[in-house]
Amino acid sequence: MDGVEVGIDAVGFQAYDRSSPGTENPRQVISDLARLVNPTGHLGIVGVYPEKDQHPAPEGSEDGHLTVPWATLFAKGVSVNFGRTHDRRYTVLLRDLVLSGRARPGVIVTHHGGLDDAPGFFRAFDERADGVIKAVLQP
Repeated sequence: MDGVEVGIDAVGFQAYDRSSPGTENPRQVISDLARLVNPTGHLGIVGVYPEKDQHPAPEGSEDGHLTVPWATLFAKGVSVNFGRTHDRRYTVLLRDLVLSGRARPGVIVTHHGGLDDAPGFFRAFDERADGVIKAVLQP
């Protein structure tokens, strides 16, 4: 078979449309995976899919609904599993590691600014522009 046995969506609802790279297409990754995964293959969905999207893309929805090619996945017998990171479980531990100096997240900070700079930083990060990896905001 020409596909893959396992596919992972680690992008989520902010995926970009392949035919129009500047446009979000929340269905792009899941549609591609449905097409690429071999029969009886597996999908792991760990990308971010919020229950509410305040600024949905043209193919998205405010209430988190997403059109998924379920018939294709069902016909191929593909198993689909979902998950999210345990970020809430590790927040206190990570904070304590930073405060103790054992973890130094500052090595990935690329920008500093005030709260007024936040929209520009988020936009640049989302567009992979201006080298923004991590911005620290000072209120």
